[in-house]
Amino acid sequence: MSFVKDAFTKVKNDVEHFGEKEWHNWGGNQECTPAEIFRPVNLHDLKKIVKKAKEHNKKIRCAAAGHSWSSLSVTNGYLVIVTDLNAIEIQYNEKLKSWTVTTEAGVYFKDLDKKLRKHDPPLTLDAGTLLNTATTSGVVSTGSHGARCANSNIPEKVISFQIVTADGELREFSDEINPVEMNAARINFGLLGIIYKLTFIVEPMFNMIMKDSLPNISDYWKPENLKNDVLNNDSLEIFYWPFNTAGLNEKNDKLWVKTFKRTDLNVTESQIEVQLMSFFQNFEVEFGDHVYQHIVNFPESTPFITHLLFKAGVHESEKILQAPDAIHYQSGIDHIPCMDLEFAFKVNHDFSNVIDEVNYIVKRIYELAKDKKYPVNMTAEFRINKASKCLLAPTYDENPDTYYCLLEILSINGTQGFLDFSSELAERWMKKYNAQPHWGKMWEHVPGIIPYVRKHLGKRVNEFETIRAKYDPDELFFDNNTLKQLFGK
Repeated sequence: MSFVKDAFTKVKNDVEHFGEKEWHNWGGNQECTPAEIFRPVNLHDLKKIVKKAKEHNKKIRCAAAGHSWSSLSVTNGYLVIVTDLNAIEIQYNEKLKSWTVTTEAGVYFKDLDKKLRKHDPPLTLDAGTLLNTATTSGVVSTGSHGARCANSNIPEKVISFQIVTADGELREFSDEINPVEMNAARINFGLLGIIYKLTFIVEPMFNMIMKDSLPNISDYWKPENLKNDVLNNDSLEIFYWPFNTAGLNEKNDKLWVKTFKRTDLNVTESQIEVQLMSFFQNFEVEFGDHVYQHIVNFPESTPFITHLLFKAGVHESEKILQAPDAIHYQSGIDHIPCMDLEFAFKVNHDFSNVIDEVNYIVKRIYELAKDKKYPVNMTAEFRINKASKCLLAPTYDENPDTYYCLLEILSINGTQGFLDFSSELAERWMKKYNAQPHWGKMWEHVPGIIPYVRKHLGKRVNEFETIRAKYDPDELFFDNNTLKQLFGK
């Protein structure tokens, strides 16, 4: 039956592939016209694509759900879209004394959650991206992260990769085989080859208390409060929604503080209630997109509309949910294509630099509003993670207990002044903290960013390049200007 399914899917994809000439990402800021677009369904397809590329002297780049804003998938060679590689296998690893799950490259997190939840015993990842319509390979390859304070990025949860390299062979990467090469593979931008499978550590299902509070900035915004929430919760997200109280007075504005903590208590929301909540969230966000289009056309309406949306959509609450429902607590994000810049910087001992930078964003938003400029109309938000040992991680540090702040700003597509304001923030963070960009977000527009990043990465660029060249000496997977500049080609 699996053979019949593969054959049917292959015919379907061949029909879809015929005439498929262009690709663009979800955010709408990246597009390309590849020589050919492929949608493989199995390992055999991947090997055939590599062979064909070498025969026709074409480069290869990969894409998945297209939720990255950077140009890492852009190519005029062959584009391999992996979303039809969607098998999932759950196993118990006797050596690690832990459950593991192996996914093919195109598995969406929503499907992975469903499979893990139905397993006996039910299982879960302990952290993930908010968006559950991203794929496992896409999230990992770009070094994406969740909100768990005691965790590093999501690639650190991967214990092995199976990658089709430039010679057309399937090779395994793991800490057991070669830990240095594994730390290159964990965040590799598709430069080691086409990811076929990746294996994660998972754990028995658990519940989380998800609490939403809306304190006044002036009341909450003290280093000791932030540090306490980081140290005493599993996960933490803090949002600043511009102009969220009436009167255009930043002193009256509130923060949206979202905390998550493991508990042995039973869930307060059934799966039916969670699904209904997701349905209504989709509807609300789709409606919100229409409202945001008004902001793009009439920027002066920004304070009124963002205040209205905050008041209508954000409320104090406390719920107990299963872990995946808490991790992916917001549905419908796909309905609002937006712009997003995010940088990571090291948190100082008392967390005061995080306070300083959010205060700076709030201050500048109000200063610019006096001149009728509104570059931020969605949110400024941050999460706190621990350091990573991945060679290309923006949160790389020799000390694994070092905390990093991952601070970002978002605005609806077409927002005037976003690129200039996001560049202002990035340059400030780069100068003050040696901050590094999130590879999957918007960063290529920041002046001088490529030489800056190369300098900061230092010898790690050379370490990665040595490993990359070992598996792709003829640079089959090396395409697009950003990658060439980043690695000095």
